[in-house]
Amino acid sequence: MLKALIVDDEILAINLLETMLKDNSTIDVVGKYLNPLDAIANIPTLKPDILFLDIEMAEMNGIDFASKLGDLTHVLDIIFVTAYEHYAIDAFSVQAIDYILKPIDKARLMKTIERVSLRKETIQLQTDGNIRNEDVQIIDNFHFHVHSGKVYIDGEALILSTKEFHILCFLAQRPGEIFHPSDLYKLIWAEDSIGQTQALKVHISNLRKKLESISGHQAKIVTVRGSGYQFLFE
Repeated sequence: MLKALIVDDEILAINLLETMLKDNSTIDVVGKYLNPLDAIANIPTLKPDILFLDIEMAEMNGIDFASKLGDLTHVLDIIFVTAYEHYAIDAFSVQAIDYILKPIDKARLMKTIERVSLRKETIQLQTDGNIRNEDVQIIDNFHFHVHSGKVYIDGEALILSTKEFHILCFLAQRPGEIFHPSDLYKLIWAEDSIGQTQALKVHISNLRKKLESISGHQAKIVTVRGSGYQFLFE
């Protein structure tokens, strides 16, 4: 079961989404909040797997809400559900895994949930197979803490989103290899990019900035023109 949390300042929108989610046996709605501040306070206790989040809310903009979740110690996938198209790029910049427009198309919603479930299963299989159920994987001077999704470089913490963590961990295990954006997207998102790799570009850009913020190391993600992305320890 995937634990889901719904945050929207319209009760009708919450009820409609909850009704749709009840038709999916893999989803358990563990919390519903009209006030995003209450949701933020309870997320560490409820530990949801998925957050369905509105954007234009009276108490707090959903983008600002998502930006406050970086210090969570568990993996949380954010799915924005909004009536506005123009926040899409901002949504992916705060690590959203999907962006669903209102009125919600149920088939589209179910496809998203199926994709999230598949991705989590894929990640778990990779975790079990590649790091033998250990909590920490050490690659060069990088310490990947699998369950918390945090990375330490020479003891200094690098706080990453779920997607950033998996991109960095994947590339760090394969230094020097070059991955085309569409191939890397498919490996991390567990679905074909169909030419839509903007979200990957945003995550790579965020990772570069965070890596550059750690002094005293030379690891970096480079773009090989015409070929893709490459991780290098220098």
